[in-house]
Amino acid sequence: MSLSDDYSYKIRSLDSRIEDLENDLESLKTSFGYIDDLGHELRSIRSAVSDAEDKADEVRSNLEDLETDARGHIADTDRALKKLTARIQLMEANLAAADKMPRADFDSFPASWRALGVLAGKARAARTMLLTHSERDSNSSSIRSHQEAVEQRDEQYAAVLTAAETLATTAFGTPQHEQASQAFTTARRQADQYARTTSHRAPYARRARAALARDRETRVRDAELLTEGIEAQKQLYQKLRHRISEAIRDRSLLPMWFVTVLGPVAPTRKTEDWLEAATTLLAYRITYNITDQVLALGGEPDDDDPGRDQWRQELTEALRHW
Repeated sequence: MSLSDDYSYKIRSLDSRIEDLENDLESLKTSFGYIDDLGHELRSIRSAVSDAEDKADEVRSNLEDLETDARGHIADTDRALKKLTARIQLMEANLAAADKMPRADFDSFPASWRALGVLAGKARAARTMLLTHSERDSNSSSIRSHQEAVEQRDEQYAAVLTAAETLATTAFGTPQHEQASQAFTTARRQADQYARTTSHRAPYARRARAALARDRETRVRDAELLTEGIEAQKQLYQKLRHRISEAIRDRSLLPMWFVTVLGPVAPTRKTEDWLEAATTLLAYRITYNITDQVLALGGEPDDDDPGRDQWRQELTEALRHW
C-alpha cells in the first residue's frame, strides 16, 4: 500500500467517525429538545395545578362566607319569628281585654311641648350648617400645610440671599466662594420647589380659611339658638320619656304606628336603648307635627330641611334594630 493510499484510508476513517459523531450530536439535540418540551409541559402542569388549588381555596372561602351568611340569616329569621310570635300573642291578649285596657296617648301633646319641639328642630337645622369636628380639623390642617410651605420657601429664599452676599464679597475660586456657590444653587432649587408647593396649596388654604370664618360667624350668630335648642330638647325628651314609661307601666294599648316599628312592649334586653329610640321617635313626630297613624315617620318631607333629613335617616337606621 502506498503512502497516499494509507493517508486516504485514514482520512476516510476520520470522515466516517466525524459523521458518526455528527449523527450522535443530532440525536442528542433531538433528545434534549424533547427533554426541554417535557420540562415546559411539567411547568405548565404545575402552573395549572397551582391555579386549580387557588380556585379551590377561593371556592372554599366563598362557601365558608355563604355558610356564615346563611347562619346569620337563619338566626335573624329565628329572632324575627320569635319577636313576631310574641307580638301576636300579646296582641291577642290585648284584643281579648281591649275594652278594659287604657290606651297610650302618643299623638296629643300640650302646646308647650310642641313649642319645645319646634325650638329644638330649629337648633338642629342650625347645627347642620356648622362644620363637624373632623371638618374643622381638616381645614386647619390645610392652612397649616400651606403656612409650613410658605415658611420653608422664605427660609430658602433667605439662604439664597445670604449665599449671594457671600458670592459678591469673596474672590472667585476661593473655598468660601465655592461653598457659597453650592449653597446658592441648592437653596435656589429648594426655594423654587417650595414656591411651587405653596402655589399648589394656596387655593385649599383660602377655601379652608373662608369655611372656618363662616363657621365662626354662624356659631356666634346662632349661639343663643343652639343653647336654647339643646335645653329645649332636653326638657322635651324628659317629658316624652316619662309619658312612655307610664304607658308601659300601665300596660296601655300602644298606637299602631308605634307598634309597627317598636313592638307592643318594651324588650327585656336593651330596654334602655329601646326607650331612647321610642323617645326620639316621639320627639321627631312632635317637632314636625307628624299625625300619620300608619307610618311612624310620616311620608317623605316636601320641604328642604337638612336637619330633618339627617334626623330621619338616623331614626330610620335606629328603628331597624327593633
